[in-house]
Amino acid sequence: MTMLRELPLSALRALLAAARAGSLTRAADELGVTPGAIGHQIRQLEERLGIKLVRREGNGIVLTRAAEAALPDIDRGFDALASGMRRLRFERRAETFTISADPSFASLWLAPRLSRMRTVLGKLDVRIVASVALDAMPEEGVDLAISYRKGGASGLAWLDLFTERVIPACAPALVRGHIRPDAAEVLESMPLLHIDPTMGDDVYPAWRDWFTAAGRQRKGIDQGPRFGLTIVAAQAAIAGIGALLASELVLRRHLDPGHLVEIARDVPALTIRRRLVWPEHGVKARRAAAVAAELAAIADIGIDGALPQ
Repeated sequence: MTMLRELPLSALRALLAAARAGSLTRAADELGVTPGAIGHQIRQLEERLGIKLVRREGNGIVLTRAAEAALPDIDRGFDALASGMRRLRFERRAETFTISADPSFASLWLAPRLSRMRTVLGKLDVRIVASVALDAMPEEGVDLAISYRKGGASGLAWLDLFTERVIPACAPALVRGHIRPDAAEVLESMPLLHIDPTMGDDVYPAWRDWFTAAGRQRKGIDQGPRFGLTIVAAQAAIAGIGALLASELVLRRHLDPGHLVEIARDVPALTIRRRLVWPEHGVKARRAAAVAAELAAIADIGIDGALPQ
């Protein structure tokens, strides 16, 4: 145990990277540090062992005979560590059920309903992570994704959750004095806030889609602040920075108390369908299908901001 406690993993990793690259600079690029840091780690290792490990040759480095003899064991050691980490991750995944969803939806809709899924999940702990690309679900250990996309990729099953209205909204002060806040004209000169599409959900409507559906044009349609999270963009809208185009379901908590108001209501609202997606095969595929069915049943009860199926 004393040897394990004193094992200089960072220095050994630096030596291994330098040996593979034949250069401190290339090793530094691989590990994301400076060449000086690599050189310092190797010198510390040499001082600790009392033996020379590398020598400079031209613009690169070569290993001494002692380092060459030890390198295969060091390499195998890191492979064994990586294998152990993979096993630990697998064991952790085996005890959890991981759901990916955009943070705004996860905090406002999914998290308050987790207790409803307890009987379906059994002894599995729920883990909620940010959205991932659907084709990356197995790699990221995601058992169920809540996405605007269908499965698409082979081996994925999907189920509709609900359809949401995507509406323009702003702070009441921005439309105070407007004769027709429900008309499309209200957005002709109002500053616009934008939500960046993330993790493959580029089917989410943008302002360009809204103006096209309204049969209108506007200069500077793509200008304005951009946000990765709807809940953050909503706070900017509440502060009166501009109008926001977002899911009514996510905005409902701000619409009901009047912090935001829906505008341009004369234009038919855009809609987006949120879906549940999971791998068809795997140790948790059956459990994922059951969780998806339970979430769909909860959604059928009626959700403010979601349209009937």
